[in-house]
Amino acid sequence: MRAIKKMNNNIAVCLDGDNHELIAIGKGIGFPEMPYEITDLGAIQRTFYNVDSMYVDLATTIPEKILDTSAQIVDLVRSQVDMPVSSNLVFTLADHINLAIERKQKGIIFDAPMKYDIQHLYADEYELGVKAVKIINNHLQVRLPEEEATNIALHLINAKALTAKQMKAQDNDDLIPRITEIISGYFDLYINKHSFNYSRFVTHLQYLLKRQDTGKPIRSSNVKMYHKMVAQFPEVSACVDQIADFLQEEVHMQLSEEEKLYLILHVNRLCTREDL
Repeated sequence: MRAIKKMNNNIAVCLDGDNHELIAIGKGIGFPEMPYEITDLGAIQRTFYNVDSMYVDLATTIPEKILDTSAQIVDLVRSQVDMPVSSNLVFTLADHINLAIERKQKGIIFDAPMKYDIQHLYADEYELGVKAVKIINNHLQVRLPEEEATNIALHLINAKALTAKQMKAQDNDDLIPRITEIISGYFDLYINKHSFNYSRFVTHLQYLLKRQDTGKPIRSSNVKMYHKMVAQFPEVSACVDQIADFLQEEVHMQLSEEEKLYLILHVNRLCTREDL
């Protein structure tokens, strides 16, 4: 196996014997000067094939312990579903876990308005979500709330039903580019629509629109947190207000303060991580 690109000291993009690209995780495999031949294959702990290019750089931003925990959850999913599961799920799920832990540390708590629907319409995925939360809490020594089972179930449902391209081509494909234009115009910012950050933002908007379809917007106890974020990120908040006005005018969708809070977090993350 040939390592061709360092992600960090323990993660590298590699080529196998058939010249197929993969991401490999193993202690110290990213440390030597690239490219080089990995002669001790026993050093490689995990490999991931067919990873979308937008997720490759994500591997450098997530703690390895979270990546490993996500991989163990995906192993569980693969053992219990009768269909192929993309390696991309390891990285999107790891990113979600990382964000969930960040929210927990900041004291931001979200209800799961779709919990009842997910439990009854996607019972298997919900049960996997429950097991995943237990794995996360045990392996990472955190205490994520049980509501995260619903969020993880949504990731599994999405992974089974949609590719990133299919998601962007759904009925809401007109709304999302126009929302993106609002953000781009407000901040005079170029947004790379092929980046992982944008894909994650699109995923959040899809979930937001799905929640609105059910008539169950987010309701939680984060009103104080919303006002704190408005004060901390006034420009992002003003941009989110424009998005809210747009959704109200176009599709008669009224966002709650909790939903605006979630959008502030995502828009801020999108803008601060884009290359200007």
